[in-house]
Amino acid sequence: MKSLILYWSSGGNTQKVADSIKSVLTEKGVRVDMVKITEDLVIELYDYELVFFGAPSYQWIPPVPVQKFIKNTMNRYRGGVRPIGAPKKSGKFGVVFCTFGGIHTGVKEGYVAGKYMAQFFEHIGFFVLDEWYTPGKFQGWEEGSRLGKLGDISNRPDENDLTVIRNSTKELLQGLEFLK
Repeated sequence: MKSLILYWSSGGNTQKVADSIKSVLTEKGVRVDMVKITEDLVIELYDYELVFFGAPSYQWIPPVPVQKFIKNTMNRYRGGVRPIGAPKKSGKFGVVFCTFGGIHTGVKEGYVAGKYMAQFFEHIGFFVLDEWYTPGKFQGWEEGSRLGKLGDISNRPDENDLTVIRNSTKELLQGLEFLK
């Protein structure tokens, strides 16, 4: 199986989650490429059977570079590189992971960003296996990291959060083995 971890991270929270996913894939012998999103990134997603797509939630949506990547990729696919449509493509699976601060409403602040990324997968024919939401500290805003709805998240994602990600990755791989 060939896999891709496609992510964007400014402060390091999403990078930590991506690294945790990569550690399990590598440990399990899965071929993995890890690519940080840039606005002008061009990558052929159909070359991979399993794509992990991660970003933080910025005011409930993915950051602008992620939005631009999605828009550019959709435009490229609509231009004839690959057929686009709701039908699923056999053997193409996606997992969304999203980091969030949740100062006001908790994990709900990550849901819109996660669903945005999941819809991208759906539109290009990938079957979305799961969406993972991980709290992460606000970079450069200590008060926001200590006083929000989730309490003190100034050290998150912490080892417990990353263990959840690693375990989720292992379970996901076991499920894919079952499908074979």
